[in-house]
Order: sequence, then structure tokens, then C-alpha cells
Amino acid sequence: MSFFRFKRFAKVAIVAAISGTFLFGGTADAATTNDAGMAAFREAYMGRLANERMIDQDLTLISTNFHLDVDSKGQVTEDGVMRMSGILSWTYTNLQKNYSTNSRIPFYIEQIGNDMTLYVQRRGKWSKMLLPGLPAGIATIWKSSEMDTLRQNIDAVKKVEVLNDTPDMRIMNVTLDGNKIADILNKNSQASFAGLSGDKLAEQKEVLNRWLAAIRANDITFAWTVNKPSWTTVTAAFDLTNIMRAYSIYVLNEAAAGRVVLTDEERDLLDAMGYYSELRSYTTYVSPKGERITLPPNLNQAPENDGSLDDIFAEMTTVVEK
Repeated sequence: MSFFRFKRFAKVAIVAAISGTFLFGGTADAATTNDAGMAAFREAYMGRLANERMIDQDLTLISTNFHLDVDSKGQVTEDGVMRMSGILSWTYTNLQKNYSTNSRIPFYIEQIGNDMTLYVQRRGKWSKMLLPGLPAGIATIWKSSEMDTLRQNIDAVKKVEVLNDTPDMRIMNVTLDGNKIADILNKNSQASFAGLSGDKLAEQKEVLNRWLAAIRANDITFAWTVNKPSWTTVTAAFDLTNIMRAYSIYVLNEAAAGRVVLTDEERDLLDAMGYYSELRSYTTYVSPKGERITLPPNLNQAPENDGSLDDIFAEMTTVVEK
């Protein structure tokens, strides 16, 4: 029997969601296949990727009494460094006591090598969270321009439906095979375990394995719009609700079977995520045009604080009626 780590779940949940729409954003060249939909997808995906990529992203987590919106920019530079910057907007309504709260929280995310860090500003002060391996695995998929990795990503595509195809634009519904995506994430996350041992290693692998189980239980569908003259991604829209719910229910089932111990707060949060909430993202890919996302001076010296978003997670738990 093990103890569920609430703060570790919080870190993984937020950043995995933010990173989850990075799977397919590139430029293209043609490849062959017998299926017309897959041929259209390959044509719009395989090929020489831009050295630098930038996105505008809107991520929304909504439930009956709260709304979390993450409005951000993300960039992968030529040297492989990934950075994001934006605002986390939080609106909460206490239905029993009839009051609401609103928060706007600036944040940055940076990944160099296998190390990913989330910086948040609360009440005028910055702090940081060091993130576990799953988001690093997702980021590796998005960053890579290696042909073997690109072919591996394409192999994870289960089905493609072309909704509209004009000389200027191609719009597709793409279904990813959950099992194959989980295999890719698992492979790309192994490097993040380097240097860990004992309880820390076991805990990080346990979190990753839960996410992998949730992903394997669900195919992932997204709408992909491509500019045909340049073969660049215009938008990608993901519904990540099923994965979030599957993860939460997986942990609740582990608790029911006696394999993990939950506090009341943790159980309520997982109930909120597993039964009452929806998670969606909308991403626009843009040309960097010389822009660079940079962190404020000395931000990397901010103190580490795993509890900097605890008040928000606590308010999420109140969606569960007692």
C-alpha cells in the first residue's frame, strides 16, 4: 500500500495538460499510404520542420463551480529549449456560501534537457515547481525533428477524416491510438528518471504509470487545420477530458482496492476531476518572427514551493457535494 501524493498529482495534472497539445505541430512533405485520410495527414506532417516553433494556446478546465483558463505562448528554439509564458485565470464560486473569488497568476515554464520547471507568481512573489517526467516526454515529441521520431509519431495515428480540403487550407479530425501514444511517452520519459533512486524514483514511476494507464484507456481525437501553401499548422484543438477523468478514476479505484491511501481532500479533488470537470485546449501555431520568450532576470533563483497553487486545488474539491 502506498500514499497518494496530492502535490505531485497537482504538478503533473497542470503541466501535462498544458503540454498535451504539443504532439503535432510542424511543416510537411508527402509520403505514401493506401488510405486517403492518412495520405492527407502524412502530406501535412512529414517533412522538414521549422528550426523554431511558437504557439498561442488557450487551455480551459471547467466544472460546475470553477473555471480555470490558461492563456499562454510557447516556443521551442533552435537549440531545443522549450519555454512558455502566460496567465492562469481562476474563477471560483462557493455555491453554499454564495461568494466568488478571482485570481490572475503569471507563470513561466522552461525545459532545458530533461529538466522542466514551472514558475508562478502569487501575491507579488515568484516560486518554482520542479516537474516530473511525463511532461518532459510530451515535450520531446513536439521538439524533435528527427525522422525516426516523426515516423513514430505518425505510426500512433489511428484514423484521419478530412473535413475540408481547398487549395489554401486542409481541416482534419485526427484520432491517435492511446496505446501507441502511451508507449511514446513512456520511452521519452525514461531519461527524466536519471539520478533518482529509492522512494523518489518509485514515486515518479508510479505517477507516470498512472498517466500511461489513463492514456491507454482512451484514444485521443483532435481537430487539425493546416495551411497548404506553407504546410504549417494553423490550429489544433484537443479535448483532454477523457484522459483527465480516466487518471482520476484510476487512482480512486486504487484507493477502493486498498493499494493507495487518500486523504479526504485528495479524494474530493479526484472526484471533481473524474466526474464533474472538462478539459479542453485550443492551440494556434504562429511564426516566431524574431520573437523570443525570455524569463525575467534571476527567476531561476526563486524558492521552490510545491504548495504555491494549493488554494486553487482546495477550492476545486468543493465541487463534490457532501
